[in-house]
Amino acid sequence: MKKSDAYERKLLDALKIAGRIDLSEAMRMLDVSESTVRRLFTAMAGKSGVVRVHGAIQLEGLANSDYRYEQLEGIHSEEKTRIAAAAVQMIADGDVVYLDSGTTIAQLSALLAARIRAEKLNLSVFTNSMVNLELLCAETDVNLIGGVYRSNRRDFCGYLAEETVRNLHFSKAFFGTDGFNGQTGFTATDFSTARLNQLVLGQTDCGTILADASKFENSAVVSYTRGRKIDLLITDTGLPAVRREELRNYCVRIQEV
Repeated sequence: MKKSDAYERKLLDALKIAGRIDLSEAMRMLDVSESTVRRLFTAMAGKSGVVRVHGAIQLEGLANSDYRYEQLEGIHSEEKTRIAAAAVQMIADGDVVYLDSGTTIAQLSALLAARIRAEKLNLSVFTNSMVNLELLCAETDVNLIGGVYRSNRRDFCGYLAEETVRNLHFSKAFFGTDGFNGQTGFTATDFSTARLNQLVLGQTDCGTILADASKFENSAVVSYTRGRKIDLLITDTGLPAVRREELRNYCVRIQEV
């Protein structure tokens, strides 16, 4: 078998699981250059139900899963604020806190900045999000986990971010989610987000997901909670009853606000 055929087969196998693979994911998966991946993507387009999209390939018929922070910032803002208000009360003086990127975690960061200012909390804060950094840096030192910058998410990901997290331990970590699947758990739209979240979950004493009820109407493509229960899910009262039963497999506790 030619090397290019072996590469294509490996990408197809991964697509069956993830639905979508971007350039950086394919480069890491195959350990090849960007130009090689671009040639593979071009060759694969149209074969076996694969289509080429901007910077990625995906299965034909898969809805465009591109995340845009600005598009989501104002959606379900009231619910996100209530959820963030419940989450911020969990943070105590002396905590080492990790904050995921995303619009709900940004609400948490804004409320946390106000608490630090009012109560003089002494915290160690880590985040991969530029938004969280901007909200918190006037009130406390923020450790920005670097890597490849993603303008659509306003965050960092990739090898450098993952290696940094491997050397850290958090007392509390707060995550968003792009969706939920009853068979695989909480999901993200891409490998990089899922892998970083999965690593952080392995490095924290308490992992909490903040998600408004609309997130349980959809499933993104990549699970990041397979094999590990989240300690707490904070959501709103619109959570569908059928999801409560499914969530028992993935959450120790659910708080509806």
